[in-house]
Amino acid sequence: MGLRATTLSPGIVLTTTTVAAPLNVLMIVVDDMRPEPGCYGARQFTRGRLRGLAGSILVVLLILCAPPMEGALELARPFQDHTVLQADKPMPVWGTTVPGTEVRVSLGTRRQTTTAAADGTWQVEFAPVEASNDAIELRVSSGKERVTRSDLVFGEVWIASGQSNMRWMLKDCATGKETISASNDEGLRLCNFQGRLHPGGTKYPRELLLGLNPDNYYQTKGWESASPKSTPTFSGVAYFFGQRLRTNLKVPVGIIHLAVGGTPMEAHMPKSAFQRDDTLRPLLREWWKNPNYPQWCRQRAALNLTEWLRDPPEGQKPPHPFAPGFLWEAGIDPLLPFPVRGVIWYQGESNATVDGARGAPVAKAVNRRKFEALIKSWRRAWRDEELPVYFVQLPGLNRNWPLFREMQLEVSQQVPNTGMAVTIDVGHPTNVHPKSKKPVGERLAGLALANTYEMKVSGGGAQLLEYKEEAGRVRLIFDRDVRPASGREVLGLEVAGRDRKFHPATARVEGKVILVESDRVPQPVACRYAWASFPACNLADSMDLPASPFRTDNWAIGAKAPKADN
Repeated sequence: MGLRATTLSPGIVLTTTTVAAPLNVLMIVVDDMRPEPGCYGARQFTRGRLRGLAGSILVVLLILCAPPMEGALELARPFQDHTVLQADKPMPVWGTTVPGTEVRVSLGTRRQTTTAAADGTWQVEFAPVEASNDAIELRVSSGKERVTRSDLVFGEVWIASGQSNMRWMLKDCATGKETISASNDEGLRLCNFQGRLHPGGTKYPRELLLGLNPDNYYQTKGWESASPKSTPTFSGVAYFFGQRLRTNLKVPVGIIHLAVGGTPMEAHMPKSAFQRDDTLRPLLREWWKNPNYPQWCRQRAALNLTEWLRDPPEGQKPPHPFAPGFLWEAGIDPLLPFPVRGVIWYQGESNATVDGARGAPVAKAVNRRKFEALIKSWRRAWRDEELPVYFVQLPGLNRNWPLFREMQLEVSQQVPNTGMAVTIDVGHPTNVHPKSKKPVGERLAGLALANTYEMKVSGGGAQLLEYKEEAGRVRLIFDRDVRPASGREVLGLEVAGRDRKFHPATARVEGKVILVESDRVPQPVACRYAWASFPACNLADSMDLPASPFRTDNWAIGAKAPKADN
């Protein structure tokens, strides 16, 4: 134990007593209170008033002044061995260390220096570089500490998110076994985030829930090169997407997977998206019993949270991956501002119908509002109003999904820099998890190659451009030549007259034009294609990419025809 007295300025005396513990006890006997320079952690203090001979007030301040700690230097979550860094964009590198210390960062042969802020955070930024297969090191030092990350490459980075069909593992896909055995590729790198709590039909222990929060929800092994060891439990859709990009671009590709089964759109959105929207804001209130929150999600969450809700901790909201904003806080926030090229998305099963199953469809405007808010949130977060977002249209299944598919189609047509992979042909009549995931991932990749990378590949199916009523038939005009993908006849077309009763129709294909008619509808005024839960349909383009379901009318679903004028 030692005693040291220091006069900092006239009338201010600082007395320090050093104790055996790894901290200092500082006693300041002054008419002012200021910690000794260099003491960055005034975390706890006691104050007493003592009178001296001159009647001055003595203030005793106990300051825990921790010396620089070993292990204080850390890199942010995205920076691991084997990381793919986004090419052709400024590259920030950031982390934490002892406040006020100098931080030296080397990325390959380039160097930057900065000083950690008062809260210990630091960040530097490197100028953009081109994609390269040449590996580099990331080295960071602060004081006596050093952190090194090896085998980093510049390439193309994509986020893959959504719910269970994006989460669907490669080992469970139709072509999984043979794909895994041939999956060795040093240039395709995967960062697989998996949730600690899977929202299955389980009542989770209170102890687990008490320790669960967005900061520790996701677990990952970090970045791994594609191989039979890493690919089996990776997303099948995301793997096939990345594989096709690798084949066409010939540069490193990195996929960051964040999907969680069963999750609604709301869980993936930031809370700020709700707070800035008067329509969405009420969903934040007690979401687990809010009648306007997706029904299946709140019911499943209530089951998972039974032990928590029986005796909820005061002032705490229940932790669950279905909660609004939970997965944004758990997955997206820790990545920012790590640059990415874009986002691929496969979700909607939990939002499309009122019960998440075979119930009535949710109003199209409700889901569109949420989806567009999510897209805007990604773009705000990455400060890129043109960030590409490519998503999967829900496939065929015995659920009431036509309106949701139409919402997705409208977003792809009206929101810039988005695209939709049509999968109406690869669904299953009763299985919400169709196993044919290769076409899904490859169609998403086609959208990216055609639109983001401007390659001459087919980026999506045929789009209806124009509809005309003619005598006894309707004329459909598309943006390219169309044909039946199988057989000689186009399946899935229906027409209706003014009575709004739809009947199967026949079609004659003439290049970009289809002439549609029905013996049971003398004068058609509306046409629909593949407008059913699990439709028999086969319209495609010359590359066998399927056309999206569509309709030419805007009649309210389930509404009766208006009465004829007398």
